[in-house]
Order: sequence, then structure tokens, then C-alpha cells
Amino acid sequence: MMESRAQENILECEVNSIQKGSLKNLLIVNLYCGNIGIDFDIIDHINIFHEKEKVNVILSKDKPRYTSEDFCAHGYVVTEIKDKMSSKHKTIISLFGLLVRIMSEKESILDLFKINIMDHIYFCVRKVK
Repeated sequence: MMESRAQENILECEVNSIQKGSLKNLLIVNLYCGNIGIDFDIIDHINIFHEKEKVNVILSKDKPRYTSEDFCAHGYVVTEIKDKMSSKHKTIISLFGLLVRIMSEKESILDLFKINIMDHIYFCVRKVK
């Protein structure tokens, strides 16, 4: 399910898995958000997430409200690639080194959230209480 407030887009997700990344001290958090999948990099010592935990993902052009119990970063939408065979879209956001990879089934995240390549964006993951 997706909710939208002004330029703030909110996805309801669940932490599917947390795996070691290819670089030292890097983890990759995999989120399941219905027909949208999100993988994002996080440094192991700031990781606050656990498998099967419910979270809300916020993608916003404006700085959202957040607390020290949330993971929130900002960066730029780098690219979006469409797989011609499967019609899946893969959108990449760079958080100044850490990457967010968003895979969507049929609709482009750029179209769905009304964002563009090279837009400055906030990416926040909040635990559902």
C-alpha cells in the first residue's frame, strides 16, 4: 500500500532479509513492499533493522520529520533502467556512496512518485510501532 502527502511518498514494507555486502562493514537490507522491492546499503554499526520487521519507506523531495530511531539519508536519483523482456523497472538512488535499488513490476517509480533523474531526494525508513 502506498500513501502520498505533498511530495512525500510512503510505502508499507517488511524487512525480508539482511545480508553482508561485498565491502567490509556493509549490509544490504532487502524490503518487500508488495509489488515493489527495495534493497539499500547500510553500514553495519548503524543498522537498526531486523528481519520480518514492519517499516515505512519515505521518498520525499522535502526533508521529512524523523527521529534517531529512523534511518534517514539524502542523495540523488541516478538512473532508471527498464528491462524490455519483463517490463520491470530498476531505479537507483545514490546516498553519497550508499545505494538504494528500487525494483518495480509494471510502473516506473519515476512516474509513480513524480520524480526525475538527478532530483535531490530523501530516503527514510521508519519502524512501524
